[in-house]
Amino acid sequence: MTSSSQEAVQLYQITYLGTGPQPDVRTVEAGEVAAVIKHAGEHGVQVLVRPCTDLLQEPDTGKEDAS
Repeated sequence: MTSSSQEAVQLYQITYLGTGPQPDVRTVEAGEVAAVIKHAGEHGVQVLVRPCTDLLQEPDTGKEDAS
C-alpha cells in the first residue's frame, strides 16, 4: 500500500443559496469543488463552500474491516 491510499479524503459542504425555503446542501470531495463553483457560476447560482473537518473519510479500499 502507498501512503496516498491511506490518506483521508477532505470533504466540503456545498450550500446552494436562493434555491427555496430550504437551501440545497451537498457534500463533495475536494477535487469536485472547482467544478461545482464553475457550474454554479454558469447558471447564476450562489454557493457557500465550507470544509467538513469533522467528516474526514478514509478512502474505500474495497476491503471490509475484520473487526
